[in-house]
Amino acid sequence: GAGDESKEYLITETEEIKTVSIYTGFDFEKCLSLDMRTFKCLFRDAFIYQMKQTEEGRAYLEDCWILEWTQPDRKDLRENFGGDIV
Repeated sequence: GAGDESKEYLITETEEIKTVSIYTGFDFEKCLSLDMRTFKCLFRDAFIYQMKQTEEGRAYLEDCWILEWTQPDRKDLRENFGGDIV
């Protein structure tokens, strides 16, 4: 549940490696031999793949995407609230 990440007994040292290993089929040694950029790209893809498997995960990914927006959707704001949006 929420906040589980802060519970010391749930902290793992190799979870990212395991995630990449499952996603790619690579053993830990192969995962550890990857350059950092490739490893992080595979980890990101593996995480997104895992999240896409459930409705809750897809909703989470959509929320993350929305939170990345840096510019307001002026057209949508005008449609919802009317008036001149600067």
